[in-house]
Amino acid sequence: MITNALEPSLIRRLAASLVIVLVTYLPAAHGQAGEDAAKSSLTLSGNVINSVTREPVPRALVYSPDNRFAMFTDDQGHFEFKIVFPSGEKSASGLQPNFFGPTTLTARKPGFLENESQSSIEPDSRDVTLTLVPEALIVGRVNVPAANQADRITVEAYQRQVSEGRARWVSVGSVRTRSNGEFRIANLRAGTYKLFTGEMLDRDPLTFDPQGQAYGYPPIYYPAASDFGSAAPIVLEAGKTLQVELSPVLQAYYPIQIAIANGEAGAPIAVSVARQGNKGPGYSLGYEGESITGALPNGTYTVEAVRQGQPPASGVTTITVRGAPLMNAAITLLPGGLIPVNVRTELRPGSRRENPPGIVSSGGFTRQQTVYVSLEPADEFNQGGGAWPRPPQQNNDNALVLQGVRPGRYWVKVSPYRGEEYVASVVSNGVDLLHNPLVVGPGGASGAIDVVLRDDSGALDGMVDGVTRTARAPAGFSGEPGAVSVGSMPPSEVFYVYCIPLADSPGHFSQGTVSSDGSFHIPNLAPGAYRVLAFDRPQPELEYLNPEAMSAYEGKGPVVRVAPGGSERVRLTLIRSSE
Repeated sequence: MITNALEPSLIRRLAASLVIVLVTYLPAAHGQAGEDAAKSSLTLSGNVINSVTREPVPRALVYSPDNRFAMFTDDQGHFEFKIVFPSGEKSASGLQPNFFGPTTLTARKPGFLENESQSSIEPDSRDVTLTLVPEALIVGRVNVPAANQADRITVEAYQRQVSEGRARWVSVGSVRTRSNGEFRIANLRAGTYKLFTGEMLDRDPLTFDPQGQAYGYPPIYYPAASDFGSAAPIVLEAGKTLQVELSPVLQAYYPIQIAIANGEAGAPIAVSVARQGNKGPGYSLGYEGESITGALPNGTYTVEAVRQGQPPASGVTTITVRGAPLMNAAITLLPGGLIPVNVRTELRPGSRRENPPGIVSSGGFTRQQTVYVSLEPADEFNQGGGAWPRPPQQNNDNALVLQGVRPGRYWVKVSPYRGEEYVASVVSNGVDLLHNPLVVGPGGASGAIDVVLRDDSGALDGMVDGVTRTARAPAGFSGEPGAVSVGSMPPSEVFYVYCIPLADSPGHFSQGTVSSDGSFHIPNLAPGAYRVLAFDRPQPELEYLNPEAMSAYEGKGPVVRVAPGGSERVRLTLIRSSE
């Protein structure tokens, strides 16, 4: 079925899973010169396949983003569009002006992921392959006493995700069990997960007494752990289903009240609870009036309160619940600290800055900055709590000060505004902050951060063996027949080079792509020692800041040492995604 407009209701009825690939429309055979323009047409055909089994996917919807064309694949996963050109002026190639070029097609079907695709498109081919990635599933049952089945408990999944070279746990799915305790978390990508239940107070109508002892089900972390850190990682593969069973244990819950000693009426307060000081999701308390309230089972907990707004403030206390209500605890909120950042630039003799410094404006005042600096929490959940520079307080206020810094451990992120400069060092109280976190004490106590910029960066050139490729012109392409430049046609594959600094190196991660002749050039590379790797596809999950994770690549790429202002050459062997 081919339609000229895809009905929105059809889209709503189709479950999520979306694959986007770049498709080059290729012309069908044209008539002789002088044939009426309205008869010119092109045919685009292809197949939708399962990325795991490589089998065809029948009844998948394939459509264009503008909703002008749409059809379902047949029982062999095949589709075919015949597109007729409207009358009008043609280019020398016989094609309508601005029509020839990359176009996007979308395929979707329930049971397959959104925005996951690996395509195999040859520029000189009329056939297109769209690849749908099957979803992974976690299904199972939460066992609670039969009398409580009307109470549906929450089950939540966290996935280990990598961002900018560091792994963190991110919530990716939360469902409530059915009345029989069963649950299903769908649309999961391949990866590493942890699973746990939320808290649930016992409301059994046969035993519940509003005036008596409260009972509830604390979180249980798969398979039977008491905190997130002790939970077993779950490794999911695409298209696979994991069956699990969780059995929370009923425990006594006791009322908690923690006074905010210097709270402000109406000011929002965010509260987090960590059992035994181990950060992680699961337990919770609320904020009402000027107190933190709720209920917890026996145990030791770290409770943190954060007041939003300006200036932000935070406080922490540790409480222990021992078989009785806890009503006399208190937290004092301390304003976030101020940490000055001192930036020094060391230029080579005769150097000229090619770019001006950054200009920051706020409240009618401006400031010149040579770097952008921020703090990112070093814990594995990154649930907010970073810090950024204070806006300028007056004209030409060039003082760089991080404001509202809460106690904790932070990674310092520094980016020069000028492309020809790099960060040579970041130090506070003698601690190398390029490789170690900044530790901030109560009230934001910390020494100044000293940043040194230099402009004597190096460069890396090289070749990747076995990736030379030639794009061929399709039929009807106006120009020299045969091979064409990669700039004129998209290559069939793109390869990637990653420069990963060694654990003790002052270098900075950098990456580039490989040209059609197998060569690559990476400029503005900070001096240091790097392991250089070439891949056949992007590596968004590469933990390049984790030396333990990178040890798996020790024999797969050479180590190159780039001197200040120097240039090195290297030859690489391509790492295929199947390796």
